Amino acid sequence: MTISEVAAAAGVSRQTVSNVLNAPDRVAPATAERVRRAIDELGYRPNRAARSLRERTSRCIGCKIAAPNGLNNLLDRFLHALTGAATDVGYHLLLFSASSMDEELAACAELIGTGTVDGFVLADIDTVDERLEWCAGQGVPCVSFGRPTGGGSYWWVDVDNADGMAQSVDHLVARGHRRIAYLGWPEGPRVGDERRAGWRAAMRRHGLDTTGLSGASAEDVAEVAAVARRMAEQPDPPTAFACGSDTFAVAARQAIGTDSSGRPRVEVVGYDDSPAAALMNPPLSSVRQPLDQVAHHIVDLLVRQFREPGGPPEGVMLRPELVAR
Repeated sequence: MTISEVAAAAGVSRQTVSNVLNAPDRVAPATAERVRRAIDELGYRPNRAARSLRERTSRCIGCKIAAPNGLNNLLDRFLHALTGAATDVGYHLLLFSASSMDEELAACAELIGTGTVDGFVLADIDTVDERLEWCAGQGVPCVSFGRPTGGGSYWWVDVDNADGMAQSVDHLVARGHRRIAYLGWPEGPRVGDERRAGWRAAMRRHGLDTTGLSGASAEDVAEVAAVARRMAEQPDPPTAFACGSDTFAVAARQAIGTDSSGRPRVEVVGYDDSPAAALMNPPLSSVRQPLDQVAHHIVDLLVRQFREPGGPPEGVMLRPELVAR
């Protein structure tokens, strides 16, 4: 079955069929639907190898997969959304691992040099990131999940970390809390710093004191629990925790325990709305990131770079949503 036969069956040109397969935004919806019906009825499947040779593209997007961390499966959910968004526009996701920055840059150079991928998604971006500088210097298309703040002009999609934490504080204030602690990572990582800043700004906006209410720990359940217990033993302890992730939230809830009636001694709000938040008893409120939207925008920005190299970089900031339970 050939593309010409699909075009004849749908009553369109070969170029229109090609656009439906490779650039569906260029085709009127009714025409695209007619072409897709013809593709399904005829059982047409594009020859990816021939198309890659003709277009000098792999139609693959590279993404390094990080090691699991804490109780959160955010990366798994993001990769699932990213795979779907790429498939929708005719691309596939190629995952690889690396244990150091040098190893990752070497892998990127090999994947680009061999034509295995057309560009990269950087999913664990930090304030200053060598990969962004490398891609820019090599002219390699890439989009980061996370807004670079260390200088330079890059393509990125991010979720407003400070806004998400502010929603947590607002929720807890509305429920009557005034001693609201923050529990998250030590200063340094971009995401943690932004979430802590969002907590502090929201507390100021409500006229609430933050002295002694900022706790920091590695994202390890035992370490988080120890910090939470120390904070709960203060003379004027927090009555609620706004946490940097669901791992921090679950550990804090478990560490401080329940009262004689079985109710949690403190109210806790997590971040990233992992399955663990809903499975707690009672369930945790948590901030949800719009991962489907993130993936859609990332793929859109990448494909634009593939089609029109050299354009000015752009960024997209999305708003998270507090899921109250």
